[in-house]
Amino acid sequence: MKKKKILFVSTRSPFLNIFSGDRYRAKVIINYLSKKNNLDVLFSDYFPGSKKIKGRKIFFKRNLLDRMKKFVLCLFTLKPLQLGYFYSENVNNFLKKNHGQYKTIIFHMIRSAQYLPKNYKGKKILEMTDVISKNYDQIVKSFSVFNPLTYIYFLEKILVKKYEKFCINKFDKIILTSKKDLIEAKIKNKNKFIQILNPIKLNKNIYKFKKSNYKILFIGNINYLPNKEACKNFANEILPKINVQYPDIEFHIIGEIKYSDKMFFNKIKKTYAHGRMKKLDAVIKDSICGICNMKIATGMQNKIFTYQSFGLPCISSHLSFKNSFLKKDKEVLVYNNENEFVFLIKKLKENKRFAKRISKFSYDTIKKNYNENKTLSLYQNII
Repeated sequence: MKKKKILFVSTRSPFLNIFSGDRYRAKVIINYLSKKNNLDVLFSDYFPGSKKIKGRKIFFKRNLLDRMKKFVLCLFTLKPLQLGYFYSENVNNFLKKNHGQYKTIIFHMIRSAQYLPKNYKGKKILEMTDVISKNYDQIVKSFSVFNPLTYIYFLEKILVKKYEKFCINKFDKIILTSKKDLIEAKIKNKNKFIQILNPIKLNKNIYKFKKSNYKILFIGNINYLPNKEACKNFANEILPKINVQYPDIEFHIIGEIKYSDKMFFNKIKKTYAHGRMKKLDAVIKDSICGICNMKIATGMQNKIFTYQSFGLPCISSHLSFKNSFLKKDKEVLVYNNENEFVFLIKKLKENKRFAKRISKFSYDTIKKNYNENKTLSLYQNII
């Protein structure tokens, strides 16, 4: 069978060694599709990332002048400002000249949809992943009216919501991690949408219950505002309450982080920001649980699956959990308020039978339902 010629377009390098949900999702999609297809990857960023990738890599370094021009144009034409921030004239020109050689083009995130050529006749797929306007809506509600960022995010929310509707009309298929987002966002043309869950790499189950376990983990890109706010809330509000009864318990933060933020967190008592870590085994050892205490969240939260892929029990806020397909209080523990959050941590700390049961169920469901081949096989069917 002849391989299909496919182009995957992204506004950021999917190959940089940065723990980021959207980069990871793009990378595993690329690697999967390249096995059975003739795949090219077109992207712009500051650094191209690893050379050890499958598929042909077409990289253009971002140009500040191009981005500034596009940013101003977005303001005047009422388009999302992120289109300007991630814009590359070289990527745009490449697609104009070469789109005809591809049977299918997959655009990663709505910000890459701006590159769709008007006269492209092949199959057009938008890997939207999440309904981003919902995310911005939550950010606006979480900010104070005195915070100037509130008004920037409010404007972007309106522009993104309008652009999402535009994208729905332009693309043949749109991929989401959770169709539940569509219900709340009141989006029409739902027949165009396909749900493809986040593929998870299964690791060795290394969790071991011990009453001496003393670490609580948060894994994610801390440069992403909702993650940073979640870490601040736990370090400043929740951890001190836990330390009253368990003074040895520590909070460990793993993931991409700015130097200034790393210094900020390391000054908080019993809080340690590690930055990126290639291997998580050492930090997971002696851990009580991983947390996903997001107050701003859309779609599926990769950090939940990361904890579970090691067999580490996870505690999630109701907001972070509601778009998942996991079983509440069986595969992931869910809290509705701070008192419940603290109670669940204490229970995992003290109750061996309870902790081992959560660990087993969570690890088994990842192993059975979220492996990469099973999840991504849907992609091969639509291209």
